Amino acid sequence: MARSTKTTSRFTSTTWKAVAATAAGVVLLGAGGATFAEWSDAEAAATDTAITSGVLDLAGGEGRWTNVVGTDVTAAVEDGSYLVVPGDALTYRETMTVDARGDLLRGTVAHNLKGLTGDAELLAQLEANTTMSLNGQAVTGSSTTVVADDELQDLDVAVTVAFDKNTAGLVGQGQSVTLGGLDITLTQARIAG
Repeated sequence: MARSTKTTSRFTSTTWKAVAATAAGVVLLGAGGATFAEWSDAEAAATDTAITSGVLDLAGGEGRWTNVVGTDVTAAVEDGSYLVVPGDALTYRETMTVDARGDLLRGTVAHNLKGLTGDAELLAQLEANTTMSLNGQAVTGSSTTVVADDELQDLDVAVTVAFDKNTAGLVGQGQSVTLGGLDITLTQARIAG
């Protein structure tokens, strides 16, 4: 009988070890494939936020031509019937509108006179130049900075073609030239930062 008790206790010990190992394996396998809930919360942010763009626009006005004594000669210049003489000067003036709105908006407005082409003798006696002012402030050079404003801004441009008053003899008579035009550009400046 003593022998069989020993055997029983050994068998029981081995059995418990096997059961424990199996249980541990099941627990490990279960942990690897199982998901556990965790506390969490969520709140909406930036919901239905309006993003609105600014504006950078240049609108032309009605330009007029005047001669050296200030007479409006727009119709005659446009149809080619106005005849310039030494000492005269034709000036084209136009007020444009700058619409610049944007929190970080800066721009550059510039003019480019395309110049005169035509009969060489008359060309040699003519001088063309351009002036520009923004909100009543004269622009030095061919460009200036535009800063965004809630109000429309005035851009005054002018082109003057002057006939040299010292032209003598028959120089430049009966000839013609063409003014290529004045290009005005408004361009956004890069945001620094």
